Amino acid sequence: MRRVPAAAVPVLAAVAGSVSVVAPGTSAAHVAYLIGFTVVVVCAWLGLRAIEGPSVGAYRLIVAALTVWLTGDVLYDVLSRVAGPLGDVSPSDLLWLSGYPLLVTGMVKLVRLRAPGQQRDGLLDAAAMTTVVAWLFWQFLILPAAEDQTLSPAVLIGALYPFGDVTFFAATAILVFAPGSTRGPARYLVAALTLTLIGDISISLLPTVFPELSRSGQADRFDGLLLLANSLLAAAITHRDAARVAEPDRTAGQQRLHPARVVFLGIALVVLPTVAGWHSFGTLVSRVSLLVSIALLTTVILVRFVLVVREQERIKAALAHQAEHDQLTGLANRAALHARLELDLYGAAGFGPVVLYLDLNGFKQINDRYGHAAGDLILVEFARRLTSTIRPADTAARLGGDEFVVLALGLDDEAAARDLADRLRALADEPVVWNGESLPFGVSVGLAAWGPLDHPDANTLLATADAAMYAEKVARKEAAAQVRQAA
Repeated sequence: MRRVPAAAVPVLAAVAGSVSVVAPGTSAAHVAYLIGFTVVVVCAWLGLRAIEGPSVGAYRLIVAALTVWLTGDVLYDVLSRVAGPLGDVSPSDLLWLSGYPLLVTGMVKLVRLRAPGQQRDGLLDAAAMTTVVAWLFWQFLILPAAEDQTLSPAVLIGALYPFGDVTFFAATAILVFAPGSTRGPARYLVAALTLTLIGDISISLLPTVFPELSRSGQADRFDGLLLLANSLLAAAITHRDAARVAEPDRTAGQQRLHPARVVFLGIALVVLPTVAGWHSFGTLVSRVSLLVSIALLTTVILVRFVLVVREQERIKAALAHQAEHDQLTGLANRAALHARLELDLYGAAGFGPVVLYLDLNGFKQINDRYGHAAGDLILVEFARRLTSTIRPADTAARLGGDEFVVLALGLDDEAAARDLADRLRALADEPVVWNGESLPFGVSVGLAAWGPLDHPDANTLLATADAAMYAEKVARKEAAAQVRQAA
């Protein structure tokens, strides 16, 4: 289906909204606004029909929010013409308020799709900023408006709108802080949420800051701004890359901390104590709200800090393990083996320690015939058998290729060492099955002990065991050749 050009939607909305800016409160401005908003919603529905993939559900919620807002506007206009002035509360308020959770839910679904499993840090950063913004709205918009008033539907509804704006701010922060690019349709979404937040805050503050402008109908100028914000939501839906906003970000785990997140967290930490320093809180409700907000903000920041520290500890542990272990088999690597051997030699006494050098027989032929995947299976399986055979105090290492080493401690004499060598040779008695085919292999073992070699160093001990292993491999080949000649 052919799409409506994304950039055309806000242009049409700007034209329709300009009437409210030039002639606020007039019938022409009202008609232009309704026509412009209707066109925006129609474009959003047309754009939704062209979107495919998992993002459809998220965009459907955003379109639903636009639709209920337009329905609320039309209902308010109809009821005003039929029943006259509606007062501070009307059925349209329920529709207008219902758009907030629909929009925020749609944004959260988009973020979950584009960054699966990567939302935790962004959500915590957004929660920190949202806590501060919610307290500011409560302290300077809701409480002043509700002072000296009894609880009524008008007071309750009036308090819900600022909290709706807080959810707008939360949705904006979540989208900005989430991993992934903010280009293309994402820019439209961020701009739409920002403009809506600015427009709603301006409308809320106007009666308090400029009451004369509110009474003269100048607040209607902001209808054009809200219409433009809604058109940006529709533009994101009609964008040709709308579905790509929800595509998982493959580089999410590689992204660095953006400086803006540090700035926002810094602002969140500074605002509450700064306001508390110069503003007097004369009522119990205002003081309690400040304490609750500080407690919530502190909790969010501490949780964020603890998670960052734990993540760093996990990464350090993983890097330390990787530096000392073979990635394929999980055994100790050459560096770790050498360090362990040097340590054991430092306090050596008696016969040991003993080094057993192992090399697989027939491994190259298996690799050449069946491929490296079969060879890797042989290495992994042999490492498993090796680990299950040696004692907890011993060390098994892979030096590379098909070469392994066992560092054994506590062996009293050569007989015990050779008994261990025989048990290691027996690890290759059972072939490995690969794709239903049996892959036989063998192992040559050479051993060297510290005592009989007149206290050698680590390199000498390894070299002696390697030479003994090679001699056994040569002897095995010669024996096999003699058998073939005799046959």
